[in-house]
Amino acid sequence: MSRQSVRRGSWETGFAAVAAALLALTACGGSSGTPGGTKTYTIAFISQGTSNSWAAQLDAVASKAAKADGVKLVYFNGQGDATKQLPEIDTAIAQKPDAIVLVPLGGAADTGPVERAMSQGIKVVLCDSTITSQNYTSLVTPHAETAAVPLAQWLADKMNHQGNLLYIGGLPGNTTTITYDQGFNSVMQKYPSIHIINAGNANYSISTAKQLAATAIASGKTFTGAWGVGGEAVTGLMQALIDAKVNPAPPIGGAAATNGILRLAIQNKMEVASLQFPPTSSQVCIDTAYKAAKGETVPKSINISDLPQYGPILPPLDKYYKPQFSDDMYVGTDSVLTVDELKALNLVK
Repeated sequence: MSRQSVRRGSWETGFAAVAAALLALTACGGSSGTPGGTKTYTIAFISQGTSNSWAAQLDAVASKAAKADGVKLVYFNGQGDATKQLPEIDTAIAQKPDAIVLVPLGGAADTGPVERAMSQGIKVVLCDSTITSQNYTSLVTPHAETAAVPLAQWLADKMNHQGNLLYIGGLPGNTTTITYDQGFNSVMQKYPSIHIINAGNANYSISTAKQLAATAIASGKTFTGAWGVGGEAVTGLMQALIDAKVNPAPPIGGAAATNGILRLAIQNKMEVASLQFPPTSSQVCIDTAYKAAKGETVPKSINISDLPQYGPILPPLDKYYKPQFSDDMYVGTDSVLTVDELKALNLVK
């Protein structure tokens, strides 16, 4: 594969290792307690699923965190689809775990099941996205509505506050997408001379984003800036610009920082601004659920974006890129997973 395109597919093999580890972890332990009488808590982890490399890393970190906490983790695969994830939530509730960690794919649709779980005394920690009510135990997530603001402002300034902006959206109805857009729009509404050209929603798919961007580029419009909701959208945008030999490429904002985005930007002399949407957040999600299950008081909201290590990533990008790791690794995953664990996910070259 050309070095000008982000390597894809390696995470699929790596995910098999994650799934095996999660199944093994599910099979061990139990809620009846250890011989010494200490209860082993059960956490139902309702993941986004096997849809992309971010999810694979999120699941691997969750598995490691559960082992460290000594909890039984029961894994439910949302398959990257809100309609498929919804019955998994009901199945998890029926098993009466001590706590649920949910990565919501459908904010409105997931609200009812979450409220039912809460009414049954099950602690619910929302991980990386939210629902349409406040009836949950804790929300652990980057706040995209604020984290996207410095990226959008950087982009508007790079565009000199005028011109066509190519926009690739995320997943309709997904709360993360909604809050991403809130941050983006809060900046762009100040600049009426910036004309947003909406090319469609990528649904967190690189190939879809690339196709949408290629169609927009082929229309003949000139773009002085581009924005994608998340790492997949921005990667697809970058690939389309490279394939179309758009040079110089317009500045791009909105990425969730991956090693591949950094590589593409550096190798092709592109200016790209990213926020951090770290899959390592699942460590905080599992730890918070464990504390809640034990009866400890936990914060209603934990804003990952407030942590200094998860600030915006703006050019120059050389200091963030790690050539020993694959394109699919999200910035910061190597701070939690060992090299051997990263190898199991095919994230080491």
